[in-house]
Amino acid sequence: MKYTINGATYYVELHGEGQALLLLHGFTGNHEQWTPFIESWSAEYQLIIVDLLGHGDSDAPVDYTRYNTEHTVNDLVELLDQLHVESAIVLGYSMGGRIALSMAQLAPSKVSGLILESTSPGLATLEERKARITSDEALASNIEQHGIDWFVEYWAKIPLFASLKGLPLHEQETIDQQRRNNTPQGLANSLRGIGTGAQPSWWDQLDNITKPTLIIVGESDMKFRGIAELMMQRMSHSHKQLEIVSEAGHNVHMEQPHKFDTIVKRYLSMRKGMV
Repeated sequence: MKYTINGATYYVELHGEGQALLLLHGFTGNHEQWTPFIESWSAEYQLIIVDLLGHGDSDAPVDYTRYNTEHTVNDLVELLDQLHVESAIVLGYSMGGRIALSMAQLAPSKVSGLILESTSPGLATLEERKARITSDEALASNIEQHGIDWFVEYWAKIPLFASLKGLPLHEQETIDQQRRNNTPQGLANSLRGIGTGAQPSWWDQLDNITKPTLIIVGESDMKFRGIAELMMQRMSHSHKQLEIVSEAGHNVHMEQPHKFDTIVKRYLSMRKGMV
């Protein structure tokens, strides 16, 4: 279903009834990322599955500033309002996790819980952010110049996704096709507007988060394991949990879907007991 939100058109799927569970995919992904979990989670929850700007069947605006963190959070808040949802548990993977954290900071009343998979609060220093903005701009320009096929081949070879090579071939092809379903303009402007360097850093505000928070990370994803452990130290509230998933890298929900499903449902059950 299409929703017009602040002048942009978003593709959104709704499944089930009950407490809202807002699902946010990663960079290059789309709503299909969550298809394997719809039957399991929609039995007790209303799933709100969004294609973020520049991805899938949502708009890919020409102006990259339209993708920025503040606009994206405002859009998601407006979507929840249009759906008459007072607040939602927000589950985000990678880029989606950064957006989930941003929602918790900028619109805390709309977030009743957080599930953060393989993500970060951004970059801690201005120098790191400037360097990342420069590298993201170079990649964005290459995507526009060389096209989506070039990008998909390049993206599949970065070390962060090496563990995906252990998946069955048909699952690797599914990921590949999801990436190819995006446009050069959408991916390039997503990098420019809401890349890790462009977004605000939330490291010093992590202690503000008081809602139950689950952080999920793959055992072999050493970079994001370190980030997750540091995030746990920065969050002082008691309702926080870190799950390190064995035999998984950055893409836990794809590499270990059964473990991921079990961990998420355990959190949801725990959270329901707290309400």
